[in-house]
Order: sequence, then structure tokens, then C-alpha cells
Amino acid sequence: MLAQLRRRSPVSLVQHPFWQQAEARLLDRFSYIRQPEGARFDHDASMLGQPIHLDAGTLQLIWSVGLLAYLSDLRATLGYWSSRLAPSGLLMFVTFGPDTLRSLAIALGDQQQSRHVPTHPDMHDIGDALVGLGMSDPVMDAEWLEFTYSTAESALADIRALGGNSLTGRPRGLSGRAWRGRVLQALEALRSAGLIRLRIECVFGHAWARDARSPVKTEDPGQPRPIVWAPKNHRDP
Repeated sequence: MLAQLRRRSPVSLVQHPFWQQAEARLLDRFSYIRQPEGARFDHDASMLGQPIHLDAGTLQLIWSVGLLAYLSDLRATLGYWSSRLAPSGLLMFVTFGPDTLRSLAIALGDQQQSRHVPTHPDMHDIGDALVGLGMSDPVMDAEWLEFTYSTAESALADIRALGGNSLTGRPRGLSGRAWRGRVLQALEALRSAGLIRLRIECVFGHAWARDARSPVKTEDPGQPRPIVWAPKNHRDP
């Protein structure tokens, strides 16, 4: 994945319409949660592969749009973030959900999304990881964004702009014209009402760093509170 992304402009990646809309929806969440004041760090997809040096326990807010979608070890990054937050600091992020481009995978005969279309961690797995790291009051949510295209070529270009196929089991070497034709045919199969429609799942999450100085409640013997699962605003396909 990193090699693929290095052939693209990191700036153009984070400015992709999908991530722009995903960030707008992440910002909407500040309407119902408190926004912390103090040191903030934006860790987005344009910083993939770059060394990051942050002092432990110093940040009030870590904000991430897209980065987790391109990582092979998501838990390691979540752990790094949680250790850099100050007590009661807030983590907010958005990434791909596991059903991203599932309709394309099915059109290609890749029912398990294991060969041609990459899958991504479920929001429940990410929430469990946050709990395991000691984060407090994690909230996970998911929703769909749909993008439409007039041609299969433009849809394929947009998929490539988002990172392409990051699966480690993908065929070695370059694909030929026959495979390209097959992908374009699969995209055409997604045409409805005159437009090709691609659905991408957003997974949103936020959680607070536990304040070790807070008194332990008798009904909460030092354990993180349960995850809140917010319902999706769509019907599953």
C-alpha cells in the first residue's frame, strides 16, 4: 500500500472528495460532544509512513482523517495515540468500513473481499481495541457515502486515487488489458439510472483518555465503560 500511495500526491489523497466529506461529517460530531481546548495534533493520511515524534500525555485532541484506512497494524497506531493524549484528552477519527466497495467486489466474483477489493476492520473490532487500550467512553458509528460516475473509466480512476488494491495477496506484477477490461465491465454492472454508483462505508470513532486521578466508582472497578454503538443511517445492501 505504501508503495502505491507514494506514487500519488499525499495532498491530493486527503483532498479526495470522499475524505473531504468524511471530515465534514466528523466535524458534525462536535455538535454533541465537548471540544477540548489545548494542544491538538492532526494525523491524516498524508502523513502515512512519516516518523512522528510526540511527547507522551501532552495532547488534548488527536484528529485523524483517513490514516487508519491505509495501515496494516491499526492497533499499534491507536496505542500510540492513546499514550500521547493527556488525561481526559479526546481522540477523533474516521476511516473506511469493511463494506467499502463491496458491490464492486461482488461484481468481480470476490465475495469475501480477499483478492481484488480490500476489506477493512469492523467498527466493533476498532471499538474493542480502544477498550483494550484503556480509552474511556468510546463511541463508534458508521454511515455510507455514495459517489456517482458517468463512465467506468472515471470510476476506476477515483478508486485508484483512494489507494487502489492494498491486499497483500494481490497478484504479483502488472495487470494486463484483459483484467482492466474485466474491472471496467464490473463497474458498468453497477450502473443504475444512468450512473455508476459506488458506495463507501465511513467508520467514525471517538474516545477519551482515562484520567488516572479520577476516583474509582464502586460500580466501575477501574474498567472502561461499554462501547456505545450508534446505528448506521442506511440499510445494509
